[in-house]
Amino acid sequence: MFASTVRRLSITSTLVGLFLLLFTSSSSAALIFTGQNIDVTYSASGEADITDSIVAGAGSDIAYLDGSNIGGIMLDFEFIDFVDNAVTFQLRGDGAAHSTGYYTTGLTGSYIISLMDINTTFDSVSINILDRIIGVSIGSEITFDAHNIYFDVSTLGILEVTPGADLGLITLDVGFALVPLPAALPLMLSGIAGLALFSRRKMVKK
Repeated sequence: MFASTVRRLSITSTLVGLFLLLFTSSSSAALIFTGQNIDVTYSASGEADITDSIVAGAGSDIAYLDGSNIGGIMLDFEFIDFVDNAVTFQLRGDGAAHSTGYYTTGLTGSYIISLMDINTTFDSVSINILDRIIGVSIGSEITFDAHNIYFDVSTLGILEVTPGADLGLITLDVGFALVPLPAALPLMLSGIAGLALFSRRKMVKK
């Protein structure tokens, strides 16, 4: 009777642990920016960081003169928008010449996108749209870790289409992952250990 109970509990623990691990893995594909709590920070050497805490939603999440902290340092038509698995930056070249026909942003720092949910992490970042912008690539101007994307906007160049009309667009595709549930693996391992112990006892009895 006792052995049968141990066996049933072990099988149950193993199945529950496997389910939790599989559920965690399969759910990662459905994670998106929309509805997530995000901190957006502009950070430049020698200056105080400027941060906005937002819930990603419809429309431009941070834009020129929208009442946000970063919106206050933006120029006409600039914005940052989060939707589904993408973040879009519209930037304006208002600084020194970058190269022929291109101008820098006039900013000296970086935008930092930070996830507030510790159970969600950044898994991948790639450039999807790069329009009228040069001098930006993954691993150089754009880097990331588990909870942050860093975008250095100080050195890139934006094409001046007509005098004073120099807007560039960049969209990053972002992959998310869930931090594995801490209880899932130990639960599954304890079930497997119980089954192994049960099998060993049966062999000894024979």
